[in-house]
Amino acid sequence: MTPAKQLLPLLCVSLLLSACSTSNTSKQFIVVPPSESQIETSVKDQVSLTLNAFTPVAGQALPNNSVLEAYKARGYDPIWIKDKKINTSIYKLVDILEQSYTHGLNPIHYHANIIKEYLELKQPSPQQLAEMDVISTIALTSYAHDLSNGRYEPLLIDPNWQLDAPNNNWKDLLYLDSATDMVDSLRLLAPRSPQYQVLQKWLVYYQDLAAKEKDIFVSAGVPLSAGDEGPRVAQLRARLVQLGDIRFSTRKVNEEQFDLRLKDALIRFQRRHHITADGAAGSKTIEMLNVPLETRAKQITYNLERWRWLPSELEANRVWVDLTNYTVNMHLNGELTSMKAVIGKPERKTPVFKGLMTYMVTNPTWRVPHRIARENLLPKLQTDPNYLVKHGYKVYSSWSIGAKELDSTKIDWQGINEDELSFRFEQEPDEGNALGQYKFMFPNKNEIYLHDTPAKHLFREENRAFSSGCVRLENPKEFAREITKGSKQLNEMNKALKNGSNTVISLPTYIPVYLVYFTVVPNANGMLEFRDDIYERDTLMEEAMGYSAFRAKDSI
Repeated sequence: MTPAKQLLPLLCVSLLLSACSTSNTSKQFIVVPPSESQIETSVKDQVSLTLNAFTPVAGQALPNNSVLEAYKARGYDPIWIKDKKINTSIYKLVDILEQSYTHGLNPIHYHANIIKEYLELKQPSPQQLAEMDVISTIALTSYAHDLSNGRYEPLLIDPNWQLDAPNNNWKDLLYLDSATDMVDSLRLLAPRSPQYQVLQKWLVYYQDLAAKEKDIFVSAGVPLSAGDEGPRVAQLRARLVQLGDIRFSTRKVNEEQFDLRLKDALIRFQRRHHITADGAAGSKTIEMLNVPLETRAKQITYNLERWRWLPSELEANRVWVDLTNYTVNMHLNGELTSMKAVIGKPERKTPVFKGLMTYMVTNPTWRVPHRIARENLLPKLQTDPNYLVKHGYKVYSSWSIGAKELDSTKIDWQGINEDELSFRFEQEPDEGNALGQYKFMFPNKNEIYLHDTPAKHLFREENRAFSSGCVRLENPKEFAREITKGSKQLNEMNKALKNGSNTVISLPTYIPVYLVYFTVVPNANGMLEFRDDIYERDTLMEEAMGYSAFRAKDSI
């Protein structure tokens, strides 16, 4: 008898109906070994059959090969039946799968109802038990993968989203000693970032709130401000209580009076929604107040998925380019330094990706990217043939090394079409250079980098999406000082700046750089910031995910 057939008698289990209750997991399940003639199938057979039957519902392909390999490694020994008993951890697994909506995942992808139907069978056949074993393992594996790496392929959603850091930690779970250990290890697979954990708690809050209460909306009308009275003020107060900006208090207040406490709460709301914080409820503020709870919950789910695309653990030393906040945050040597940034305009989005900063350049020459030359520079030259001379540009015959420098005033720019432009343009180092005095390089296919800029006035703007894709720094001098602190490169940099020389300086330590995009972020007080979706990436997430990850009863 083959090893698989020797183990098959374990698959015939007499399940009592009462044993299906998750509230009594201490009951023992007695296996009644069938005769060989009663055995209709095997776990080995069911692995391939069930894997073929359970094709992906949506998102990434189910990690079927991992399930097959795990069973093969254990000689097709069933995972959920051991010592003539069904491991009661299968009930805990079902609970976890049904609660997957609390991570912004959809329970329908994890077959909890199907597993429960098998468990409710009073006299399951060996084939049904084999099916239950395999389906439960498929569900465990799929959930482990999605919780660890995300359900969806970011590049299939948005070609400009190039940050995906899959890991194989979830596969290790399949080789633990018991089903109990496997189930207990699931919680360790979620991202460890405190921001992820706070987002998850708020998702549950919005989900529970929406299930218990209706949205309290503020009626349209004239702006509301301190001193106003009436039913719309009461609506405003009730909505701020519902959203957590006013904490519950037993203190008696006039619900219809716009007092200073209400104004302070409204200012908090405005700040975390990136609205002008004037403490008055104008049309924009009322619009944000009236966004339904379910819509906010969806936004949180998109951002939880984005966290799952990041590495499970982030480096202690890193540069964090927060695109939706228009900031660059330097996490170096246990300290945080932040500064304003200018990012790509919506038609020239700054992509999301990870790089490794290896060197910087002082007094850089700007080699104009071909697209910018076609779309920006050529129209200016067709208007003013002396534009290059006025702004310190040189033009070369081609992009090849050793290309001949040309006299820009003798070129017929009017006769050149955008598609025919093949010249190379370079702007010499000077105070008007588009890159300023500093360029910080983390080589990547997008040709994106951080740099200085002479256009300092843009940092006074609240929304700073003005560049052609690269990231401009408010204080590049401080940035350069921080990444070279305590090294000989700091002296080298200062000397190069003093001499005005174009110098490449290798960094003493290479630094990971993350360009990230989150539209919901916990603030310092643990409340949620809802940011403008400047690149309309949430819309792409909604189209791709295509479901409402709200409550289990709504999703299944």
